[in-house]
Amino acid sequence: MDIREVLALNLRKCRQAQHLSQEELAHRAEIDRTYISSIERRVYAASIDVVDRLARELGLEAADLLRKPARTARVAGASSAAIGEGVLGDGDKAADGAGEKKRSVKSRKRGAETPSKSRKQKMRGA
Repeated sequence: MDIREVLALNLRKCRQAQHLSQEELAHRAEIDRTYISSIERRVYAASIDVVDRLARELGLEAADLLRKPARTARVAGASSAAIGEGVLGDGDKAADGAGEKKRSVKSRKRGAETPSKSRKQKMRGA
């Protein structure tokens, strides 16, 4: 998980945990709403000054927004369900779950590929 993704996930979860719209957070932090949207979608990388302003408006330290989600993360104004477990699930299980989803998609794609030679031969014989 890269730092933009970490910031995007933490920012969105903390903002939503406090029932703030992007518009409201943008107003409080004195930045444009579209910039918050772009950060949350990982389109733009936020400057450290912007990360600090967003964190302060959420009652956090900048480091809290940049910390990889973990089961024991503590964030003011957001429960552990909002940071860590709520962002990616239950630590290791979340990583496994993501991998399972990717594997299942690959499996389905493999099934859609052309049949193997032996299968083709069986089909011709039938």
